[in-house]
Amino acid sequence: MRKISETSLWFCVLLCGAMFYSCGGTSTIEVPPLTPLELSKPVQRLHAAIDAILNDPLIASSNVGVKVVSIATGEVLYEKDAEKLYHPASTMKLITAATALAKLGPDYRFHTTLYMGHLEDSQISRNIYLKGHGDPMFDSDDLEKMVERLVEMGTTDLPGDIVVDETYFDAVRWGKGWMWDDGPIGGYYPHLSALTINRNGVLVRISPGSKVDDPVRVQLDPPTEYMKIVNKATTVGHSEKTRLTIKRKDESAKENLLTIDGMMAIGQAGRNRRVDVLAPALYCGTLLREMLAKRGITVQGKVRYGEVPEGTAEIITHVSPPLSRILWEMNKPSDNLIAELLLKTIGAELSGNPGTAENGLGATSNFLGEIGIAWEHYTLADGSGVSRYNLVTASLLTDLLVYMFRNFAVMPDYVASLPIGGVDGTLAWRMQGMAAEGVLRAKTGTLRGLTALAGYTVTSDGETVAFSIIMSNYHGPTSPRRTLQDKIGNILTQFSRRGSMD
Repeated sequence: MRKISETSLWFCVLLCGAMFYSCGGTSTIEVPPLTPLELSKPVQRLHAAIDAILNDPLIASSNVGVKVVSIATGEVLYEKDAEKLYHPASTMKLITAATALAKLGPDYRFHTTLYMGHLEDSQISRNIYLKGHGDPMFDSDDLEKMVERLVEMGTTDLPGDIVVDETYFDAVRWGKGWMWDDGPIGGYYPHLSALTINRNGVLVRISPGSKVDDPVRVQLDPPTEYMKIVNKATTVGHSEKTRLTIKRKDESAKENLLTIDGMMAIGQAGRNRRVDVLAPALYCGTLLREMLAKRGITVQGKVRYGEVPEGTAEIITHVSPPLSRILWEMNKPSDNLIAELLLKTIGAELSGNPGTAENGLGATSNFLGEIGIAWEHYTLADGSGVSRYNLVTASLLTDLLVYMFRNFAVMPDYVASLPIGGVDGTLAWRMQGMAAEGVLRAKTGTLRGLTALAGYTVTSDGETVAFSIIMSNYHGPTSPRRTLQDKIGNILTQFSRRGSMD
């Protein structure tokens, strides 16, 4: 039989006392304030173990916020500067995911539709229309199926334009507070659009030529004329130093033009770099045109922006995987594009078109208020955590995690979306060989000078706890600070109320 904890016993004492004084007592009787029980010895040991980690000289000059709560009882097992404000970095995605599940539901799906005008209307029958509703998973394979449908219909040359409709969202391409020097190389800061394809990027594959002085080989995936390449890089011998650069030419002019410069040695392993595209909807329309051309269907007009008019016929609609699966794709690798598209989708679904980040953030604030989190605990600027305008407390993150775990309707999908220590996502290489490996599930967050970890683990007693750890304002590499977080996560996983921790 499980032993009653001191916390539960104390709660019973308080409840019985309240019942005694409410039965026949007079209103003049005063109950003196009660002092809280001292921490149990196991919790004292937990405090000492975490304090030892946080006393590491590595973070002596840093700001650190920590909060650990038992899911079952609500007991705060550890707390340090949990009410101070910190940049959440990508732990902001915990808030976006929670709001999306609560307001859209785990079965919510996105739609992307191809239209064609009725033949009797000479004005619109010239065009085909592609309208997006914020699907972050739409890719070239999905677009190819739309082309197959046109081929099945016996479509020949198209005399009009390809009109791309992104009016489900506004035309703001980046989140509030994103820095001018973020991107475009790396795929972490893609431009936002309601019509998205291939995560709004192109994979650039670069490999050396077959002999000295040959230009390096450059391939785009998917192959497209939308991204232009100026290749100035050459192949050199094995013994020479190599350096390769990829730059967008004259970014201020909004050109999808890359200049590749430098050298690669013969036999050197190829390099793959993801590059964000400008004007994602036009990119999608261009890929459609190129796919049609490969099937012998010529589009005589151009790819341009517009809206689907009345009188058009739906040809085919692509339906995305459910939101529950998309959250897995967002949280495990920490995908910024998905988070931002979700934020605008929340805005569109709750406040009407066009979906905006402002309306999405308004809905997020309302949700946090509904679950008892006061506005003093946060400032929100985007959905992904890229912006340094975001501010949250460790208490907010932990309290949100507790609420979501107790919400049976969405808890399985929420928890399943988180990286697993030592197994996958952004935690794949962390906590290996520790007790937390394969047990702890948490969202990571990283900005320059900041690292965060927030999620769940199960103690050696089988008790589930929610925790958040934010370390900010430090110089040097992030990896040693992550190691400290992993040690705390491991301490929590080894925690036992029955005996000492190993």
